[in-house]
Amino acid sequence: MKTILAWIFGVATTVGAHTWTPGDTMAEREELRTHILEEWQRSRMEVASTAASLQLAAAAMAAAADAPETAKPFLPFKRLDLRADGEFLYVGSNGLPDHPMMIGITAWQQQVPLPQSYFGDNAWRIPLKPVPAAQPAMIQGRFLRGAIALAVNGIPIFNPQNNRGEVSYEIGELDRWGGHCGRADDYHYHIAPLHLEAIVGKGEPVAFGLDGYPVLGLTEADGLAPRDLDECHGHEHDGQGYHYHASMKYPYVFGGFHGEVVEADGQVDPQPRAQPIREALPPLRGAEITGFESTGSDSYKLSYEVNDDKRSVSYSIKADGTFPFHFDNGREGTSDEVYTARRQGGGGGSGRPPGGGPEGMKGKGKGKGKGGREGEMRRDDPPPPRPGEESGRPPRPQAAIEGILDVNGDGVVTAQEFTDNAKSNATKKGVAIPEAMARAKEQFNALDHNRDGKLDTPELDELAGNAPVTGAPQPRGEEPPAREEMKKGGGGERGGKGQAFVALPDQPRSSDGKFMLNSPVVEDLQTLPVEFTGDGDGISPPLAWTGAPAGTKGYALIMDHVTPDGDRKWYWTVYDIPSNALSLPKNVTDIGKLGTGFKGEIGYEPPHSKGPGAKTYVITLYALSEPLKVTDKPGREELITAMNGKVLANSSLRVVHSSRESPDSGGNTSVVKNGEQDSSSTRNFAPATSPPNPPTTEQPKGRNGGKGKGGPPGLVKPSIADTIKLNVYADNWFMLYVNGRLVAVDPIQFTPHNVVSVDFLPEYPMTIAVLAKDNADPKTGLEYGTSIGDGGFILKFGDGTVTNATWKAKNFFHGPVNGDTENPQVKHEELPANWWAVDFDDSAWQNAKEYTVEEVDPKQPYFENDFEGAKFIWTDDLALDNTILFRTKIEKPGWTPRWNTKPDLDVSGVPMR
Repeated sequence: MKTILAWIFGVATTVGAHTWTPGDTMAEREELRTHILEEWQRSRMEVASTAASLQLAAAAMAAAADAPETAKPFLPFKRLDLRADGEFLYVGSNGLPDHPMMIGITAWQQQVPLPQSYFGDNAWRIPLKPVPAAQPAMIQGRFLRGAIALAVNGIPIFNPQNNRGEVSYEIGELDRWGGHCGRADDYHYHIAPLHLEAIVGKGEPVAFGLDGYPVLGLTEADGLAPRDLDECHGHEHDGQGYHYHASMKYPYVFGGFHGEVVEADGQVDPQPRAQPIREALPPLRGAEITGFESTGSDSYKLSYEVNDDKRSVSYSIKADGTFPFHFDNGREGTSDEVYTARRQGGGGGSGRPPGGGPEGMKGKGKGKGKGGREGEMRRDDPPPPRPGEESGRPPRPQAAIEGILDVNGDGVVTAQEFTDNAKSNATKKGVAIPEAMARAKEQFNALDHNRDGKLDTPELDELAGNAPVTGAPQPRGEEPPAREEMKKGGGGERGGKGQAFVALPDQPRSSDGKFMLNSPVVEDLQTLPVEFTGDGDGISPPLAWTGAPAGTKGYALIMDHVTPDGDRKWYWTVYDIPSNALSLPKNVTDIGKLGTGFKGEIGYEPPHSKGPGAKTYVITLYALSEPLKVTDKPGREELITAMNGKVLANSSLRVVHSSRESPDSGGNTSVVKNGEQDSSSTRNFAPATSPPNPPTTEQPKGRNGGKGKGGPPGLVKPSIADTIKLNVYADNWFMLYVNGRLVAVDPIQFTPHNVVSVDFLPEYPMTIAVLAKDNADPKTGLEYGTSIGDGGFILKFGDGTVTNATWKAKNFFHGPVNGDTENPQVKHEELPANWWAVDFDDSAWQNAKEYTVEEVDPKQPYFENDFEGAKFIWTDDLALDNTILFRTKIEKPGWTPRWNTKPDLDVSGVPMR
């Protein structure tokens, strides 16, 4: 199956919708968005420095030219995932349009728009070569479930009649755009979306029936009314081929299927399934929806009135799989509800449960909750049994804990995932980040009994309260008791006298219970033969796998390890492994493509752990729904980003390695210890009670006195758990300094289409200095020839620091003066020296001005990242001020670093003009 516009249009699955500017027309917004994306593509090609990148760009353009005719009306909608195989066009969508929704509905069933996963095996499919049916299948009173057509913006179109046989448009169920939300909170139309003609053009399809025939608007391309329409409300003329025409009265879309379709259970079959997270609710009499808006990153608010009582529903889509809802019921008070995704057991292929049904969701909170649909999981139902469990067995609380903490779904919770969750909860609850982190690290340390830097099934069960505390942590360097010992009541001094340790199944190695990775040379949790380590030949081990999901189009592989300090290292990355592969031989180099390890070297980097004790390395194989879109030689993070939304299943093989110690000059094995530890001490994440040793400017020495990776006693290095996340969105470009050091630069010049997210090590007081630029010609102040653009900058740190009007700001490039585009003049002022420095004096600068999301109109990436609490800022003129410096200082009285090392590389003092 070939991918259409794989590079240009392969945008990752998103769960947010664009905001809109009320004064813009649909065509104006789409034209601007298209132009911005084209500029981004052009910039990407201009800066490409390798032949591979240029070939990739050429291939993408060639793919656009080769797109089948059916695909072309979908191309203006850049967020769609389009691919074809000669028989069908597959359209991937998150089910949310770019226009507002729900406004104007007067017959409302209390559902709200939530994103759907119409991707991969759950994508929409349109026949590329439709076949006329021997007898048309009329839709009146039939096909009352599911979609009958797909709009070219990826939104499904249902029968104009609802499932009760009433015409939705004629009883107030639809919004101004002809749509509403179904019982699964899935947005869809019930009439033809004629407003899309403003984007695709007169005479072009606004939709396609699921039989493959196009749906045109009210007129032909020449503006004349269509003639000689048949019973299906379609015709064929002037060599154009058969097509339907929409209408302003029934049937609104078309009257029946001219082409062949399969009818099953009252709908066209097959078609994607929506995934409900809430129960279906009854109609709310007297309600009228008055507004729908984005209130932040993946957060929305629907406003309505009931008998002049103003009410609203506010909700968010969280990265941890939860959906918090706040119901403002006006005079009746407020309530809250949190819905949490809960996978049903035994899922196959695409990750959906058996039978292809939607994932069950379970809610929790204080909301009342009404209704419910027969056959659906309700919020108070227990989850279905896991594979191998009896239905009468109570659910294991560990599953809920793992579902929230285990972000990448690999079956274990790392120190990074644990602390990220602690940071997120602290931000929500208003708890100080350092305090929350200290508690989280202490808790993680107490649970991580085998000192492997992650929590596996028994440890997670202890966290969930399903097993007693398992005694003191194992001393560093000692092997933990065997798992069978851990399961015995009172055995191995694990449960205390008289306590029976609850027998638990082994940690699942497969995400769906079927896809399984193995090796002929090592079993799970066993020692990796020396041939495949740094103590031997250092070649990659052989692997084999079975049970790949249906629809697998390829594989990717990552081998990684979390150090005792919480740092993640990766040793082997492979991608573009073909779908017909079932194994990798040892020392493989010619199957798939090799990425880089944590040292930046291409290929397999064999384990060669320092220090005593066994270390666990995890090899994970991912079955993918489509090839990955990566450039250059990716590492672990690049592969994980590229795999987002494409993983059908994964399976892990854990291997153990203990490196041989190097003898010292005396022939004895020597171990360099941390000054805070002895040979039996445990890792302690909590801040030291005594102040750290002062920083030293000397290079740390190795164990034999020379330069190396060791360090003197008392040397404390920071770990990844000490870092915080930084999210930045700039219209159009920025560079950012913290305490005089360069921390982040927008890698895509002058395109407001990306968010830069980095982890960095904070030190307080923290002086932040930013250079932000709008894309303006330095001679005219204009964009794209004769247009006046606007700016906007927003930032959020993981410690809660956000942009707002307390920041200092100064403009250094203004134009065109007075907005004169006919005779543009500009005003320039040189940037001051050392503007990024901590001691720079910005006291004479004015405060920044805050702007709303609607005024800046950011693109999709803004809504995919966390900017909660942050404000867009600029100077007084958002349109004419083009080059801005921002500064602020964050104080943290009493803060001291846990580490006492200092960086060797000086990256200060190198800003561009």
